[in-house]
Amino acid sequence: MILIPEQVKALREEIARLEEKIRDYQEYFKDCEKSSAILGFVNYTDNTLEVNNYNSDKKKLEAYKRALVENEFIDSKNSNTIECGTEFTVLFDDTKEEETYTLVENTIGLARERLSKDKGYIVPDSSLGKAVIGKSIDDEFSYDINIKGKKGSISITGKIIDIIKKSRNDINFIVSRKRSRRISKKWKKDISKLNDLKEITLSQYELLKEEKERLLTLISKLEKYNNKIRVGSIITLENKKGITKDYEIVDKDEFDITKEIDVNTVLGRKIISKRKNDEVDEAYSYQKNGIHKKRKYKGKIINIDNSNVEQEDKIYTSIYSLYNRLNTVNKLLSNCKIVTPQLNNTVGIGSKVSIITYENGEIQNRRVELINQAVSTELNTDYVEAISSLGESIIGLKNNDSFNYYYYSDRYRRMSFGSGAVYDINNNMNERLAKDPLTYIKKRRG
Repeated sequence: MILIPEQVKALREEIARLEEKIRDYQEYFKDCEKSSAILGFVNYTDNTLEVNNYNSDKKKLEAYKRALVENEFIDSKNSNTIECGTEFTVLFDDTKEEETYTLVENTIGLARERLSKDKGYIVPDSSLGKAVIGKSIDDEFSYDINIKGKKGSISITGKIIDIIKKSRNDINFIVSRKRSRRISKKWKKDISKLNDLKEITLSQYELLKEEKERLLTLISKLEKYNNKIRVGSIITLENKKGITKDYEIVDKDEFDITKEIDVNTVLGRKIISKRKNDEVDEAYSYQKNGIHKKRKYKGKIINIDNSNVEQEDKIYTSIYSLYNRLNTVNKLLSNCKIVTPQLNNTVGIGSKVSIITYENGEIQNRRVELINQAVSTELNTDYVEAISSLGESIIGLKNNDSFNYYYYSDRYRRMSFGSGAVYDINNNMNERLAKDPLTYIKKRRG
């Protein structure tokens, strides 16, 4: 499956919420003599609501964590056609109303997002999803729906009026943007220093470990996919004498049995289910010039070449690029030092800080962590790079200090001047208060 940044953010927030909830339960269970921990779950002699809730939350937590390592992340809005991750607006003919949706491969983690945002999420298997996938701006679509209690169906028609590539509320992975567009003028003068990253924060270290597990899972899937025989595969058989011969798997009426195997034959159907290192011992009958002949394919599959096979799964890029990325991640994990935030209420690398910013005529409130630079799947909503103009402006500040910085305005398509203030550095209050500046101000005023 493919996850978009909104899903990644929602899953991470839900994981944090569940972990805190489970910790509270565990403190409660310490005082209960009847409880015992088995494989991370709690068994009780009596089936209480608390135990049921704990075990249910534990299962959810494990499922959400698996989702982050077993799926691929995408962060692309550059396509001119609707695909997974695309946000688009349609105009329905019957109501003359415009609706905005995002196409996602699945809705895991998005239940709360769907309720709290104006835009909806649809999957490719839905009626609307099937009707719009692959379409571009100004393309028309239609689909039929059944009304409960009524016979027949009604037809829904409409038109794609916009494919949204940029939005003020976009969530994206920081590394999806070129580093040259993320750094301040100061860093552009000495860009060589950027390649000498030696310090990462603990949360960055955890993201790198998560990415490593995800890469290993993707590589495993890709290797399994590449070792599968399909139409277009060239298999190499080696007999007991060590003599090898290549055969191409084809799907056509006329084929050369000396070098091709038809996937529609009994033999072809047996071959297609085999893997590398499997034994082949199959007889085959055919006619040539009116004469009935027999042939036997015998040997061991020592190689499967799928270089000419049309790739069905776009999500898996080159296996070599995955290995290269895995090598980079391993180097970062082994070579970088983990830094901890300063304890003097000053914003530094690793500090968690709440910021109020004024951009494009709007006030934004965020709870972020300051990092040197993004190395993995850091989201722009949760992290600020010290190499950016914003990061450069807030480093060294203390609680309630104000700052000014430059940012690129998508609204005005030029560099603009922004301002803001920092408060609650390094989480001196609880997270709920830290994310709510009005509550924070009231608390300060006492």
